[in-house]
Amino acid sequence: MKPEQFVTADLYLGSAISILLNQQPTFKVENGRTLFCFPVSNDLYAAMVAYNNGIPLNAYEYAEKIKRLRAEMLMRREQK
Repeated sequence: MKPEQFVTADLYLGSAISILLNQQPTFKVENGRTLFCFPVSNDLYAAMVAYNNGIPLNAYEYAEKIKRLRAEMLMRREQK
């Protein structure tokens, strides 16, 4: 059985989770939108709570992650 996944279209949340968990998301394209998928875990929920509470992230690392995921998002969207 496939493990449960948290799916979001939010580039900024996906970037923050990726940094906090040190894990790249998997991608899914639906209706022309690229979705970021992360396996559900307690660490995922802790990262989401930290992000929503305004955890300080390294600005350079966050900006770079946003740029990388955005490029990946656009590339995958064009492939469908």
